Amino acid sequence: MYKSIRAIMIGLLALLATGAAGQKTVNTPFARYGIGTLELQGTFRTRAMGGISSGIRDNLTLNYLTPASYSSTDTTSFLFDFGIDYAVAKLKGNDLSYNSQDMTFSHLMMGFPIMKGWGVAAAIMPYANGSYDIGYRSEGTGVTGPLYEHHNGSGGYHKALLGTGVRLFPFVSVGVNAFYMFGEETRLNDFIFTGDNNYFNTRKQGISSMRGIGYDASVQFMLKLSGGRFINAGLTYTPAFDLKTENEDMIFRYPTVSSSAYSIDTLSFGELSTASTMPQSLRAGFSLGKVDKLTAGADIVYTRWTKASLPGTYGTYTDALSLHAGAEYIPEKYSNYNFFDRVEYRIGCHYGESYTLFGGDELKEYGITFGTGIPMKRSRSRISLSVDLSTRGNGNGNIPKETRISVGASLNLYDYWFIKRQFD
Repeated sequence: MYKSIRAIMIGLLALLATGAAGQKTVNTPFARYGIGTLELQGTFRTRAMGGISSGIRDNLTLNYLTPASYSSTDTTSFLFDFGIDYAVAKLKGNDLSYNSQDMTFSHLMMGFPIMKGWGVAAAIMPYANGSYDIGYRSEGTGVTGPLYEHHNGSGGYHKALLGTGVRLFPFVSVGVNAFYMFGEETRLNDFIFTGDNNYFNTRKQGISSMRGIGYDASVQFMLKLSGGRFINAGLTYTPAFDLKTENEDMIFRYPTVSSSAYSIDTLSFGELSTASTMPQSLRAGFSLGKVDKLTAGADIVYTRWTKASLPGTYGTYTDALSLHAGAEYIPEKYSNYNFFDRVEYRIGCHYGESYTLFGGDELKEYGITFGTGIPMKRSRSRISLSVDLSTRGNGNGNIPKETRISVGASLNLYDYWFIKRQFD
């Protein structure tokens, strides 16, 4: 147990060293709309399987997207999972290209049992990334001359949750997550007159913060078949929830060449305390396979963004649908002779629709995923690696094409509680 505690502390220090408390800063023009680009969700095990979760349940995975799965936690175990994520995005469009990259905190989770068939879990993870950096020039009018527009966004939102799952019957489990969503985004819009330094440039600055509580409710159905085979199905529902919102907007002008700290001229300033409404969402899916050998499954997620109300944001919202499918294969989980037979091999794919319109069109995203689970020596702990290759946009007209590679690594620690080892 003490070795695991030391590993947990080392992991926490590693997260702090990579900016665990920070927000991902991979710039993408699509983050200008709504609350930003929604982050990939799930553990690196499920993300490597295309993002499935509804039918996933075992005693080694904290599957927070389906809280009913917490009931599978062993009665004497403690689970701790933390990870980092590196992402690079490449944009192409209108004969221009742009690259952005960042490494940051992905998730921090822990779980343990209350009693047999009853488990709890806590987690924190990013939810949305609001980073973008866009600039372009126009000829302007005969009076003002050339104009340079620069639009910059930063910040984002996180979710912290506490959940529990209970097995009511041998074939039915239910669970719930209570979560707290919080964060802040800053958006700067500069209009710079490059033809003459005598003109005053204009900046529109907006700061929006949101915080509030919501919950997820889920159910899983488990069917055990002969020969270790199984079929699981699950359903998770997230009702619409309100967030307390603070918006601050300011417009001011400033000269290109500033000679004094008082050269900024504020044109308008406003503050607004209001409420935002996040949309309801439904996730359903299944998995089937053979215990300790093969798991395959699929999920569908539908979110009613047209019912969302997000004062202070920019864009037109549309309902979003996403599809996920994937599989995991283990040649021989308990092999004593070949390490690679114990490795977990994962592959998957996903399709998604954007929740905002870009240039009047709804963006489509396509991606493939793969990864591995590497078992640690003399332990049920493992290192999970995940790679996601995705693309969205088409590069035609004003819509750029974005190719994104996301690589994640996490350490999943499993230890026994309340059992004193005689030998170590």
